[in-house]
Amino acid sequence: MIEPGRHRAACSRSRAMFRGLLLSGALLAGGMVGALQARAQMPAQRVAVLDLVVADADGQAILASDVDDEIRFSALLPGAEPAADNTPQRALNRVIDRALIDQQRALQPGVGLVSQKDVDQAIDTMRKQISAATHIDCENDAVWDAYLTQHGFSSSEVEKRMRQRLAILKFIDVRFGVVVQVSNADVRNYYDQVLTPELEQARQPLPEFRAVVPKIRQILRQRRVSNLIDEWLKSLRAEGHVQILDPAFADAGNSADAASRKGSQ
Repeated sequence: MIEPGRHRAACSRSRAMFRGLLLSGALLAGGMVGALQARAQMPAQRVAVLDLVVADADGQAILASDVDDEIRFSALLPGAEPAADNTPQRALNRVIDRALIDQQRALQPGVGLVSQKDVDQAIDTMRKQISAATHIDCENDAVWDAYLTQHGFSSSEVEKRMRQRLAILKFIDVRFGVVVQVSNADVRNYYDQVLTPELEQARQPLPEFRAVVPKIRQILRQRRVSNLIDEWLKSLRAEGHVQILDPAFADAGNSADAASRKGSQ
């Protein structure tokens, strides 16, 4: 059995070296704890620490390196995830949510398929957003590759992550989007009761109602879908027996929250 959290501090230094071993099944339960304890007695420069399992999402192991990758990827796009929210606990929440959604998506293999064109367009948009936020010309291929390397990613890894996120968004839209309806009365109420007071308080001009109907309808639809996803993820966590194995991530064992869901998507 892997001892949770024992060598987490050294995990990031050896993640790349041992990822291939982990993926090929080298993390065998028998004798692992004893082996790690024996290595702990060796000189520091000779110690090789394996990746750690920090959580279990319905039988799927979540590694410390998965959490580390999630934190770094969320920081890749400035402003996408506020630094105060990009904590290990919230990052683990996002990883768990994605794992649970992917398990559900696998039950419907025809849903959530994403084309290469969709992935390329999403990455192009991401590069433009980073360029605008950082004033680094990430639309230049060489600069983009250097930027990714600086953050510990390759272009293929970013493409894989983007494909997964788009697939999840598409799956969620198919599952929940069709059942969410926003009436004209709902739109009008938002315009009168929410938008108008906010703009008046900010002393900003109020746009004509017709001009903002599509945007308001989209906002209300996203909110309702978001609420449905929250409840769905809570039920998946309850049914899937999510377990947090590392005490350092104990807060991530609570229910899913908006920050987690945002990262999941």
